[in-house]
Amino acid sequence: MFQPQWIEIVEQTLKEIEANYPDSPLKDRQKWKGRFRQLKKSCDQLLESWSAIEERVAQLIHEHPELMNDEKEVEEEFWIHESVVRQFRQGQGYFNLTMFHEAKDLFHQVVHQEPDFLLGRIYLGLSQFHAGELEESANHFHLVIRTTTQDVFVGFATHMLGCIEVKQGNDTQAIKHFRKVISIIPDHSDSWFNLGTCYYRMGEYHEAIPHFYHALNINEHDWESMHYLSNCYRHYREWGSVNFWRMASYEKTHHPIVMISIAHDYEEMGEHDKAIEWYRKLISNQEHRFMAYHGIAWNFWAKHDADSSLLWLKKGLTLDPKNPNLLFTFAWISFLQGQDDKVEKVLSHIPMEAQQQPNWIAMRSRLSTKAGKTPEAIQIAEEMIEQEQSSSQAMGHYQKGRALLEMGQVTEAIEQFQEAHSRLKNWRDPIFYQGICHLIEGRSDLMQQCWKEICLSS
Repeated sequence: MFQPQWIEIVEQTLKEIEANYPDSPLKDRQKWKGRFRQLKKSCDQLLESWSAIEERVAQLIHEHPELMNDEKEVEEEFWIHESVVRQFRQGQGYFNLTMFHEAKDLFHQVVHQEPDFLLGRIYLGLSQFHAGELEESANHFHLVIRTTTQDVFVGFATHMLGCIEVKQGNDTQAIKHFRKVISIIPDHSDSWFNLGTCYYRMGEYHEAIPHFYHALNINEHDWESMHYLSNCYRHYREWGSVNFWRMASYEKTHHPIVMISIAHDYEEMGEHDKAIEWYRKLISNQEHRFMAYHGIAWNFWAKHDADSSLLWLKKGLTLDPKNPNLLFTFAWISFLQGQDDKVEKVLSHIPMEAQQQPNWIAMRSRLSTKAGKTPEAIQIAEEMIEQEQSSSQAMGHYQKGRALLEMGQVTEAIEQFQEAHSRLKNWRDPIFYQGICHLIEGRSDLMQQCWKEICLSS
């Protein structure tokens, strides 16, 4: 039948509208509005036709109940008024089209007229879940659990309560729900997987790993469990296991998230050619192509090939002149090459709110330091120290240390580099400059101690 292909076309059109309408210029908005209205009209017509068919099906069942003899177990559940059946099917249609607000209204009518119709209540809870009405959704799933003894319904409702806790950031509570599900339905792969992701988010990777393995024992094609396993092993820097599960997940699906992860792994291992190879695979993906341009440029720069790096940045900026990551990397490389005029030109085109981002503040501080405007550089660095993120604070202390070092205030600079290191333990630059300060002071023992720490952390 044509239904799967039709749904695929509708979903693709909805994705295009979601991606393009919010940022489209006024002259293009009418086009997207027209496409949406046409799509909505088509969906409504289909649902009306489907409702008429359902009505005839219900009438046939009423006249010839023996047609349903093979479904004795669910027969009682569906002996409801034909108008409710019609509303339920319409709601399912909207739900399958991810039009959850429209679906929710129809399922609400179904439950109001047939409060004991569990499947209608489950669909209402699901629609509210996807619409972000989490408390209302939880109420319906709790009611399902209280009013049925069927494991399949109890397990599903309990699983959804766990998903609601995840949405609300309560992983510890979510774990309790998912554990209850597998006590009822031991081979519930989604609950095993969700248990793993809860422990992963909590940083308990040793607990997450066996749950992902269990999910794979139930569903050997579960590429997401493979991907999470690779991420777990990455935290332990077990690169052999990382590579095995990365490639296993890639073979199951060419999902861009997997490709990005593989590229990042090669970056961290210093294998820049392989990282570039994987970023090239991403260029054809519309959603991630600018990340691909940025990744290729960055790895060429890491290979000390500035010309190729700038070429890829310019390619990306030709397609998206306001891309913040591409602009910043272009400005940063220009700064390191001593082309301050290009940096100033980029800064002049960056919106004021973007200039308040930590990376752009750091850029302004470095420019001021280089120009000999150290008081201005220190003031800009202190703006970063006042920000909430520890990484931004670390960058602020580092930039302030660089400015103080330029002014010859070595002791004060050391304090700033120490503060930077305390906020970002894996960052080596503050330790390196702390060693420089000790060298200037003639304290070679402390200098060697700093640089030894850099070698040990490599």
